Amino acid sequence: MPFSQNDTNVLRTLAARCREIADSEANLTLKQRWTNLNDLKQSGPPLLLTSPEGSWREIIPTFPVECENEQARAWERGLHQRIYQHDIIKDDAAFDPVFTVGRAIQVGDFGIPFNQSRSGEAQGAYHDEPVLTNLDGDLDKLHFRTITVDRAKSQEAFGLASETFGDLLDIQFQPTFWWTCGLTWTAIKLWGLESLMISMYDNPEGLHRLMKFLSDDMLNFITFFEKEELLGYNANGGVGSGGLGFTTALPSRDRPAEGPVRLNQLWGFAESQETVGVSPDMFGEFIYPYQKPLQATFGLNYYGCCEASEGRWKFIRQTPNLRAISVAPWSDQAVCADLFGRDYVYCRKPNPSPVCMNFNEDEIRKEFKETLTHAGDLNTVMILKDTHTVENEPDRFARWVEIGREEFMDKETYDHR
Repeated sequence: MPFSQNDTNVLRTLAARCREIADSEANLTLKQRWTNLNDLKQSGPPLLLTSPEGSWREIIPTFPVECENEQARAWERGLHQRIYQHDIIKDDAAFDPVFTVGRAIQVGDFGIPFNQSRSGEAQGAYHDEPVLTNLDGDLDKLHFRTITVDRAKSQEAFGLASETFGDLLDIQFQPTFWWTCGLTWTAIKLWGLESLMISMYDNPEGLHRLMKFLSDDMLNFITFFEKEELLGYNANGGVGSGGLGFTTALPSRDRPAEGPVRLNQLWGFAESQETVGVSPDMFGEFIYPYQKPLQATFGLNYYGCCEASEGRWKFIRQTPNLRAISVAPWSDQAVCADLFGRDYVYCRKPNPSPVCMNFNEDEIRKEFKETLTHAGDLNTVMILKDTHTVENEPDRFARWVEIGREEFMDKETYDHR
């Protein structure tokens, strides 16, 4: 059923503005800069990208709410967010003239439901209660997750978006249905972080069995969507733990391949943030061997999130088709720059605390200077993320971008806006 005339008019106005942004010379220039970055041919200063994440809940209330229908309001918010990032934050985010619609999908559990307790605070802490009590006895209770796709319901949402503003934006289904092939997040939900680490000593065979099961399940999960022809290209949007995937190394909306989309035409991603407390060799024995086969299915790979990668580099560097690496706030930038060189995309994640709390410009400038010193001549992007609050001062994002531009001006003057 179509939206009311009011809701349709509101959405079409916002969609038209998004189309205007996507078709602008400035945006096309940004797309090319991202393509150069991911093709390992970056010249000029590092790109700047912000991910408000949890802070969107402090920004969204500033948007006008004009739609009445619940679905229309959700789309209204999404379009406003895209416009806000371009018009207000003014970072280096690039956009295709695309609107993404989710599919109606239900994913089952492993035979034992997760048990998570939360603090009750918005964006607050949570604790995963292990649901396995004995690796040797409980593993046989687990089974692969089942996936149910409601194609009719999915098509209904797609058709509604197409009818409302499909002449302004290309309507596409979400390209993938998972974030990470890292596995440890899931292992901890089942077995617990402490148990995971202790098992490396007192039950290594049991832990190997658990990780093998999770790796096999994940392979079954991602190949299901390939077999069912439900994948879409992800080289025109967000990838990994921060960054945009524009590249000539993979098919895309602008350069599609023949036939259904395959896993080897996509960006893949893996990380293991939770195991920072174990040695690199323990990571290499119990974690990485079960990630690697999954990464081999993708055309390009991005590795890492909030964990420092340099200590594990002898394993991570074995990743098939590795293209981008996260350089966490805790990483040694000099070491990372030396290890990665211009052979990979250097995805620097500065510590968000100086932005989130009290906005310390001196610390922010220090971070930019350090990155410019060590990685200014590499294929570098600065990604501000994990910003769960900005103390209701959303202008901090735009100011962070301004500071970055000021610091990078010493390298090369540029103004794509």
